[in-house]
Amino acid sequence: MLALASAAAAQVSFVSAANAVRPSLVSIVTDKVVPAAGADSGRLGLAETQALGSGFVLDTLGHILTCYHVVAEYSDLTVRFSDDETYSGSAVALVGVDPLTDLAVMKVKTKRAFVPAPLGNSAELDIGQPVMAMGSPFGLEGTATAGIVSGLSRWGEARSSGPDFQDFIQTDALINPGNSGGPLVDVRGRVVGVNSFIRTTRTGPTGIGFATPINLAKSVAEQLIRDGRVTRGFLGISTQAITEGIRQALGLRTRNGVLVTAVEPGRPGDNAGIRPGDAIIAIDGKPIPDARWFQSEVAGRRPGTAVRFGLVRVGQRKTVTATLASWVIPVQRGPKAIPTRSWLGITVNDYRGSESEPGQPSYGVIVTEVEGGTGAEAGLRPGDVVTEINLAPVRNVADFERIEKVMANTGRPLLLRVFRGRQSFYTAVQP
Repeated sequence: MLALASAAAAQVSFVSAANAVRPSLVSIVTDKVVPAAGADSGRLGLAETQALGSGFVLDTLGHILTCYHVVAEYSDLTVRFSDDETYSGSAVALVGVDPLTDLAVMKVKTKRAFVPAPLGNSAELDIGQPVMAMGSPFGLEGTATAGIVSGLSRWGEARSSGPDFQDFIQTDALINPGNSGGPLVDVRGRVVGVNSFIRTTRTGPTGIGFATPINLAKSVAEQLIRDGRVTRGFLGISTQAITEGIRQALGLRTRNGVLVTAVEPGRPGDNAGIRPGDAIIAIDGKPIPDARWFQSEVAGRRPGTAVRFGLVRVGQRKTVTATLASWVIPVQRGPKAIPTRSWLGITVNDYRGSESEPGQPSYGVIVTEVEGGTGAEAGLRPGDVVTEINLAPVRNVADFERIEKVMANTGRPLLLRVFRGRQSFYTAVQP
């Protein structure tokens, strides 16, 4: 009897939670330009297609939070509310995007009454806590799938050495195509995350989904609404975790900190006197528990802020002060005429870089969409810039297409050089 009562209570909780969020829930249809073979010449042409996603209302002004990959490379946006009111064209504007956290903010410019979603506190989540993923999977609007919080602080999903400001919530609540950008909701009807993606293998989806914590999403959304972009503190150094062996080799007495592996000339870290081989153990007097915390803490400081770093160099403690620069992430929002190409489970566009930006590529192709498959397995994500395949330069979509024709049927893994922000890494992708 007790078990039946508990099950009934859980059902009532899910029903009331869904009802609390449904007025703020929207489905998003994105018109995009994709490659299409010409009927006569066989050459790559362009065709319009549609992608599906979800989102939810943030405030009474009509701002809507969704995923970056839902709106990347859009040519037109359509937003439909739970009451079937639909807006498109000039009534819908993209306010700003942040590829590093796969988040975007849109705005519906109309006088309708907007009902914001109740927001929770993702820092209070526990493993095993029941949640619902809401959205429009495969265009089925207003869908809710129940599950639990399966894990927290899943950092490694990008599988790269580049900057990663994510901190995913793992859930077994189903997140299917079209769910991206929709809310992950607790039983009290509060949004605790933004549905992002589901892990896939060559045989298909695994049922393991990931959502961006709402606390991180709120911080990003506030900057996008206020400034149109996200600014992050930039030190201009590369670091790695301090293993026990490294700690003993350096003679460190503390287990805290990160080891500096590279310093960009002329950047804030270099100007402050930080050198490769330094062990940075504190920021403004706060101990550094690990490399991820260090990266997020620096990025979370506003550019222009003076920050004190406690470090150990050849057994000697030092304190240096660096004034942070701005971490600028190039965002490409191509018009309809830019050719795209899909291969390896990713869609790419020509990337236009700037040689004046230190540490950023001047050419390549930018990933605009990750559809699943081998590209997703290799950790590629929207906003990544591919500059080499098997050590051969990829300067544009034409190079990408030429290499595909040569390498598509070899059966051997391809080595891609990828830029994510100012960091580059290599990853192997099975064609």
